[in-house]
Formats: sequence, C-alpha cells, structure tokens
Amino acid sequence: MEILTSQLPSGGYGYTFPSVSISPMTFMEICDYLENVPSDPLDKYLYDIKVLCNEDSKIMDCYVMDVDFLIFYKKLCTISGDLSYNLSITCPDCGTVIKKKISLDKDIHFKQIDPKIMDGAIIELGGEKFETFVPRIRDFLKVFEKYLVYRKVEDIGLIKTIALIKEFEREGNLVEEKVLGATHEDITLLLALKDLYYDRVENINVLCPECSKNQERRKLVAVSVDSLIVDFFRELCNNSPINATKILFK
Repeated sequence: MEILTSQLPSGGYGYTFPSVSISPMTFMEICDYLENVPSDPLDKYLYDIKVLCNEDSKIMDCYVMDVDFLIFYKKLCTISGDLSYNLSITCPDCGTVIKKKISLDKDIHFKQIDPKIMDGAIIELGGEKFETFVPRIRDFLKVFEKYLVYRKVEDIGLIKTIALIKEFEREGNLVEEKVLGATHEDITLLLALKDLYYDRVENINVLCPECSKNQERRKLVAVSVDSLIVDFFRELCNNSPINATKILFK
C-alpha cells in the first residue's frame, strides 16, 4: 500500500517523492522477524529500519520522525486489517487494567508541523554555536552506526538528539560532550529540539474507569506510540482472533 508523504508527521516537507510503500508482513515474514530481531534496543531499532528500507529504498530519504511512525504503521497494519489496536495498560495510580480499542484514524494525531523549523536553526550549546538540521535516515545512520560500534551512548533518544547537530560529522567528540554534559537552560534547549523534531505523535489519553468513579479524580493515562511498538507482534492473536469457522475439526 502507498502512504502519502503528506500524511506523515513531517507533512512531506522537502520530499521529492509523493509516497512510500508499506505493506503488512506475511506469516513467513513475521516468523523470520521474531527469529532474527535482536533483543538489544539499539540493534532492534536498526533492524526495524532495515525492514522498511528493504521494502522501499525511498525510506532512506525519509526524515527520522517519519520513519519512527512508519515502523509503528507497518506493525499496526500487520496485526490489524482495519488499522485498529486493542490496548491494555495498567493505571499507575490504582493498578486497574484498562482495555481500549484505538483506531489509527480516530486516535493517532500528529502535532502540526511548522515548516519554518524544517530548515534547521543556529543554537548555542555549552557556549558554542552549532547548526541543526532535520536528519533523514541516511544522515542519521552515519551517527547511529558509530554508537552501535563503540556503545558509548545506548539511549536512542540521546543519539537522535546528537544527530540533529550538523557539526557532529567533523567534530563528533565536541558535539557529544556538549550534549551529554548539558546543564540548566541547555537541557531545556535539547528537550525542545527533541520535542520539535521527534516527538511528533501525540500521546493517546485513556480514561481510567476506577479512578474516575470519583468525579474530582478523573484520571487520564497517557500512552505513547513508542511504547506500543515494544513486543508488538505478541499482541497479534489479541488483535486478529480467529472465529470457529476458520478451523473445523473432524
């Protein structure tokens, strides 16, 4: 199936192609995925990117913010024909298990992108001036693969933030030092950049029925799309149950 780039978190800004191809996995592909996907979060993220790129080489020219969503989308269309998902979460306050069916069309919303931020910015970090840009996957992998080798940083969010700074390619140690050692307003700056360029999918708010029995304690539990990606295929049977007509025993 073709996904229009205009429907992605970036709004398709700066793309020279109108769409990318994403299709649900077959049984053979799921078995291969479950057998070969690494357990390490960094290796797993690279594996998910490669799965997408093997299907459509244009993914290499997509922004990281869009590919994060496409990873979710591919898994969602694999486990659900109508692009809905049966969600089960535990309320952090009362421990109630909340079940909710979410829909891609009704429940997944992007923060509206401002085209002005897509051309990057000049920032001051740790007393130094740097230029930021919006990395596409081919740009991001140049940074990411270094951390896969040396494992100095193992947090994907931190690596994505470092990849926003154009000077990393020639001054990697300096950029890393300024990001990892950030304090005070520099921390606020980095969090703002991360929110602008990566956290483009709004959290899904789920009402806890137990907490909300008391009208003064109406409790909404926020669920991120990132958290839904973890162990996604374990939910396959819950989201695509078979009925009695599928198996007729002799």
